[in-house]
Amino acid sequence: MENQRVRLSKALLKEALLTLLRTKPIEKITIYDICDIAQINRSTFYRYYGSQYELLTAVENDLFAEIEKHLREREQPDRDGLTKVAEFLEQERDKCRVLINSAPEKEFCSKLFALPTVVSMLKDYTPSIYTAKQETYMRLFFCQGGYAIIREWLNSEDRESPGEIAALIASFGKRLTT
Repeated sequence: MENQRVRLSKALLKEALLTLLRTKPIEKITIYDICDIAQINRSTFYRYYGSQYELLTAVENDLFAEIEKHLREREQPDRDGLTKVAEFLEQERDKCRVLINSAPEKEFCSKLFALPTVVSMLKDYTPSIYTAKQETYMRLFFCQGGYAIIREWLNSEDRESPGEIAALIASFGKRLTT
């Protein structure tokens, strides 16, 4: 279990990285930049993380853990779960936008749609009439399309409500499976 000082140091480093990602890509961010903004010694950074990429992965993992938590609380397999996630994304919009816009798209999307609850949810959408290969294609199509919709929604200033965007994604999912 981490003590309060460790949690604080990690939180400061993560927030510093997010601050930097708002203005430059991860490739241009140095450990010095992160430590300068966090007001933390470089040796402290290296105690917890090996690189800025490892720190980015930790920030992403925190976000994915929160999304997974919201999905596990769902009462229905489709729109209810999607609405909870969309509400969470709306609450954490700034952080989500930074991560979605700065992380390599394929990696972020793959990690997001590999979450156990998301995999289970996608199986709920896939009729048993498809072959295993067809199921893979359908999930890939739904994941990439759903991710693109969420990214566009988070980046839009004139956004639908979380319930509306969840209903839209759910309706596409139902159309794909009928």
